[in-house]
Amino acid sequence: MMNNGELLPAAFNLRELKDGAEKCISVFRQFYETFDDDIKKFDRKRNLPCCVLNVGDINTINLKIKDITVKYKVDEAKSEIFPSHCGIFIKLNDIPLEGSGKKVFEILKVGEAASFISMSIRRRLVDLAKHKMTGVQYLVK
Repeated sequence: MMNNGELLPAAFNLRELKDGAEKCISVFRQFYETFDDDIKKFDRKRNLPCCVLNVGDINTINLKIKDITVKYKVDEAKSEIFPSHCGIFIKLNDIPLEGSGKKVFEILKVGEAASFISMSIRRRLVDLAKHKMTGVQYLVK
C-alpha cells in the first residue's frame, strides 16, 4: 500500500472479506523461529515494502477521539501456514473493531465521524511505521 514511496493509511485497513470481516491487521513476528521461512512464503522475490513496528509502541498507543478510547494490542494469530503470524487487534471503548467497523460504530452511535475515526486509527500506525520501512529481502537472512 505504497504511493510514490509513501506508506498509505490503507496499509492498516481492516477489510470486509467474503468469509467475514478481518479481525486484525496481519503482521509477522520478526524474531520468531519460523519468521524467515514464513516471509519467504510471502514472496521474497518481489521485495515488498515492509514496516518494522515495535510491539511495545503499538501496545501503548493511547488514542482518544471525541469520547472514544482506541486501544491497540499485538496478539498471536498463528496458522499452520504462517506460525510467526500475529495480528494488531483494535478496540474502541473495549469493543473489537472488525472489518469496516460498521457494527462498532453503530453500537457507539458514532454517525458521520466514523470515517474520521477510521482514518485516525490507521494514521497512528502509519506514523509509527513510516520511519522503519524496509524490503522483504532485507528482513530475511
